[in-house]
Amino acid sequence: MKRILFSIAALTGSLALAQTQAPDPAAKDTVKGNAKEIEAVTIVARKPTVESKVDRTVFNVANSAIVAGNTTWDVLRMTPLVSIDNSDAIKAEGQSVTVYINDRKSVFTGKELKEYLKTIPADNLLKIEVITSPSSRYEATGSVINIVLKKRDDEGLKGSISLSNRIGTKNTQYSNFNLNYHKKKFTQTLIGSYANNNYVQKGSSNLVFYADNTLNRDLSYETISKSETPSLSSTSEFELNDKNNIGLVMELFQSRNLSWSNTDGKEYDYDKKKFIDYHQAQNANGFYRNLGTNVFYKYYDKEKNRILDINLGTNYSGNDNNELINKTIVDDSKIKEIGSINNAQMRNYYLKVDYTQPLGKSWGTIEVGAKTELNNHIIPNNLYGYSLGTAEYTDLSTKDKFHYEDNITSVYANYSKTFFKKLETRIGLRYEYIDFRVRQDVAGTERKDGYGTFLPNLLLKYSFSDKYDLSLTYDRKIWRPWYSEFNPFLTPSIDGTYSRGNMDLNPNPNDRLYLKFGILKKVFYLCKIYAHQPGLLDHVHKRRRKKRILSWQLQW
Repeated sequence: MKRILFSIAALTGSLALAQTQAPDPAAKDTVKGNAKEIEAVTIVARKPTVESKVDRTVFNVANSAIVAGNTTWDVLRMTPLVSIDNSDAIKAEGQSVTVYINDRKSVFTGKELKEYLKTIPADNLLKIEVITSPSSRYEATGSVINIVLKKRDDEGLKGSISLSNRIGTKNTQYSNFNLNYHKKKFTQTLIGSYANNNYVQKGSSNLVFYADNTLNRDLSYETISKSETPSLSSTSEFELNDKNNIGLVMELFQSRNLSWSNTDGKEYDYDKKKFIDYHQAQNANGFYRNLGTNVFYKYYDKEKNRILDINLGTNYSGNDNNELINKTIVDDSKIKEIGSINNAQMRNYYLKVDYTQPLGKSWGTIEVGAKTELNNHIIPNNLYGYSLGTAEYTDLSTKDKFHYEDNITSVYANYSKTFFKKLETRIGLRYEYIDFRVRQDVAGTERKDGYGTFLPNLLLKYSFSDKYDLSLTYDRKIWRPWYSEFNPFLTPSIDGTYSRGNMDLNPNPNDRLYLKFGILKKVFYLCKIYAHQPGLLDHVHKRRRKKRILSWQLQW
């Protein structure tokens, strides 16, 4: 910037000197007239594509060619440090990921998150933050990805519509629209989409009976699935003044799906002491919907950098699934049939408050917050089919209803400060208390429990120069069982096995220590230490890798 200002000053001085040497008055008048037209010089600076911060890597994707014709999911797949496996599980530097959208935790996970992010055009993206060392503010057991969307402030109505067809084994069509209206202090954004997804999946597996180490099943399968996914999201925001904003976010997401699977395999018949061939077919259909609302208030004093963010919201999800499995054994004319009906309803209510306050010019920054939420989940289960009542399914319960209720309250505080312009520090503490109840109506089993947990974290980063830095991170996290993992109802699966949850599951706290040495911002050494219980060391993992930031820069 100094060089640019110096060049402009030198150029202006040269012109002034040239004019003082010119004797022609007319020429002076011409110069004066031009000087009136050039009143100011505006210098526009663009953010770098990749920004490395103490706890995160920021990818500024706005105004980039990579967003053209793509969805947010497509850009996320191309984001460095992020990997997505065939099951659509997202990881960052090998850690599981919790996704936030505009600093608000997404209610979607797995394939539901994938379909939702496909509904958001990449043109709406401002940046993607990959937070590999999240502070106590975040409700996450691993890394955090914060997807930040653009905030338009130009007057009038603007929008876009996109249609696409992706060619694979089966064609898939996507369409979405984006409308934005801004007038003075009011902004309204509507994003809608419709997708017609078609997938084909093939695979094989074998199951081993470990009692005598004999091959129990050997199978190959093919699954064809189709889904229709409409969605609509609305964001209304009103600026009370230059420091206070209020708004309402509403999201509606639906998915109707059908799938057909065929499996050919062999399983060992212990009575006949031989393998028998069988064919199994499965038909499944489901309907999923989610309705989320969020009312928010935000106070932002830009001069003092004070931020107060209050969010009050609800989420409702419904999931209706019906799966029917038919199994035919080559040497047996009888068809084995069993079906499963699952109609789940999940309700979530929450209140969240976050506040950030700098402590003077040189005393660092403090961040505090709290959240309380209520969850009420009901999962009715039913089994049906010709095979029920036979010897193979004698002990199988056919009908029950599972309930899960909890109340989670958490408070946190973070303090950040930079020493000597080279040592960046952050220390934080989070406390969580959960009170939950799980029960079954028919079986009569029930469990009530509650516990509190302190979760400290520490981050130190020392920059030797612009090219070399060393960072140390320690944090304590806790993994809690997902509500469906408590459900002990036995349900069939296509490979001939059955799965069930466990009402006696307990949380799993773990301590993690990271040591990272950065070299030239391209190569780093990473040492990780994980311990699931205090004093219990699982493994030490050392590796050397190259960051994929360079490949990202080449794509822009």
